Amino acid sequence: MREQFRPRKLSPYVEKARERFLSGIGVPEKTGPFVPDRFQREAISSVVNGQDTLVVAPTGSGKTYIALESIEAMLQLRCRSVYTSPLKALSNTKYTEFKRRFEPAHTVGLLTGDRKIDTDADIVVATTEIYRNELYSGAGNYSLVVLDEVHFIADLQRGAVWEESIILTHSDSTLLMLSASISNAQEIAAWIEDVRGKPCTIITETVRPVELRLGFIHPREGVLPLSDESGRIFRDVEYFYSSMSLDPTGRRLQREGSGRGGHTHGRGRDGGEGRPGKRKRFATRGRNSGRGRR
Repeated sequence: MREQFRPRKLSPYVEKARERFLSGIGVPEKTGPFVPDRFQREAISSVVNGQDTLVVAPTGSGKTYIALESIEAMLQLRCRSVYTSPLKALSNTKYTEFKRRFEPAHTVGLLTGDRKIDTDADIVVATTEIYRNELYSGAGNYSLVVLDEVHFIADLQRGAVWEESIILTHSDSTLLMLSASISNAQEIAAWIEDVRGKPCTIITETVRPVELRLGFIHPREGVLPLSDESGRIFRDVEYFYSSMSLDPTGRRLQREGSGRGGHTHGRGRDGGEGRPGKRKRFATRGRNSGRGRR
């Protein structure tokens, strides 16, 4: 039977380290009127002018703002928009967020493998797989198509979904593609221009306004910083790995001498409704060592 890990009381050292690690997390206080950054203004202008636009900016820099303002501009023109994401959970979250932002003046729908709500709405939030499926069935008539997390185009299993979504989206529609971890934007934009027959504007931002912190989820101690103040691996993390080894398959961690191990870093399902397919493959090279939530 697999060993059951139980939380234990933390030492003052660990408590203090975790408090430092989690400090500042939350919604920042408003200190004045919001002023869009240069890259946000340029991206919105590009979309409003009907140009396919690829935005590459760090996590937390405000890519969602670009999508929201672009959708708002489409609504003023009485045009429909679709916002796609790779995960059902993220689509559900965005659906709730968009309803707060746009209703009751405009309608918001949801389209995933599990739920279909007001699919003829002014704004539809969908998983990318379902949007691709709609294109195959002859539906998907939108003036603006937002492809969030477009770096999934490099994924070996699901990347075909993003490629097909880009290829099959009508050329009269405007694509807004968002990513935090693409460094070969020129290569991808050139391919998009080739398959869609229209220019693709690249908007980039390199400044990271939100600090990137690396953490570790300890089975007994919870969230811990990966390193201490001196930059060394945090001692509890180092001790945890010193007592672990790979099992015979080389894919799971197990406690030394146990012969059995549980998942600690295993891959889980991503929540999308993907299906593998043949694809033209090119890889996106990540800009950062890690990627957080936007």
